[in-house]
Amino acid sequence: MHRQLFEILPFYLLIIILKILPFEKRVFWGAQVCKLILPLVGKFYKRVDKNLKLIYPDMSHQKRKQFIKENSKMIGKSFIELMFNREFQKRTDKIIYNNKQLAPLIAAKKINRPIIIISGHIGSWEAVRAVLKKHGLTSGALYKRNRNIFYERLHLGAIKEGGEPIFEVGRTGTRKMISLIKSGGIVALMIDQAVKEGKYFKFLGTPARTSTAIAEISLKYGVLLIPAYGIRTDIGDIEVSFDTPIELNTVNSITKAMNSSLEKRVKATPTQWYWPHKRWK
Repeated sequence: MHRQLFEILPFYLLIIILKILPFEKRVFWGAQVCKLILPLVGKFYKRVDKNLKLIYPDMSHQKRKQFIKENSKMIGKSFIELMFNREFQKRTDKIIYNNKQLAPLIAAKKINRPIIIISGHIGSWEAVRAVLKKHGLTSGALYKRNRNIFYERLHLGAIKEGGEPIFEVGRTGTRKMISLIKSGGIVALMIDQAVKEGKYFKFLGTPARTSTAIAEISLKYGVLLIPAYGIRTDIGDIEVSFDTPIELNTVNSITKAMNSSLEKRVKATPTQWYWPHKRWK
C-alpha cells in the first residue's frame, strides 16, 4: 500500500501543477515532461528500443533515440488528455472529422444493430469516443485494472468520462459486454495488445499474438465492425476517421483486416503509436 502511494506521488504532483494551467497548456507541458522523463526510465526505453529494432532493423541508434523522445511526447499528450477527459470531451473544436463517415453507424443505431468500433493506442484514441458521444453514439469500452489502487481510481474515472458502461477485462466483464452487444449497444475496443489465447497474425511484418474474439463475436451477432482512429495533425488538430465497415466473412479474414487497418495507420504516423506495448512475444 505504502509503496503504491510512493510510486504515484510524482504523478499526483504533476496533475496538481497542470490543473493550474488552461487545458491546451496542460497537454503541451505534460507532453514535454514525458518527453524528458520517459526516455530516462530504463524499462520503458529498453522495451521501445527492442520493438524498434525488431520492426525497423536498419534504423540507427541515434534515430531510435530521437524516435523514442518523440514517441514519449505523443504518449504524454494522450495521457494528459485522458487524465482530464471531462474537459477533453468538450474540446471538439480541435477534433476534425467527416460527418458522412458516420452514416453507417447512425443507420445501424436506428435499427438496433450492434456496433463495435475497433482502434488502437495511436494518436488520440479518446477523440474517437468524443465524436461518437457528440452524435448520440456513446460507446462502452473494455479496460484492464491497474495494479496501483491509487492510480486505478483516476484511470477508471477518466475512461468513464468518454462513455459508459466500462467493462473490466475478464470473464465477468466480457459477459456483460456481450450482453450490451446483443441488445444493440456500441462498444469501442483496442486491438493492439498481445493476448495469451490469441493466434499469430502478422503485424508490421512480424507475427504477433492477436485475439480472434472480436471477429468471433462480430460473426455471431452480425455486428457492424468499423475501424476508427484519432490521428494528430502537424497543426495541432486531431483528425478522426471512420473506415468502411469490415466484411464479416471468416474469423481469419476479419482479424487480418483489423490488423491491416491499424498497421496502415502505424506506418503512416509511427511515432504516434504506443510502442511500449509487448506486442511481439
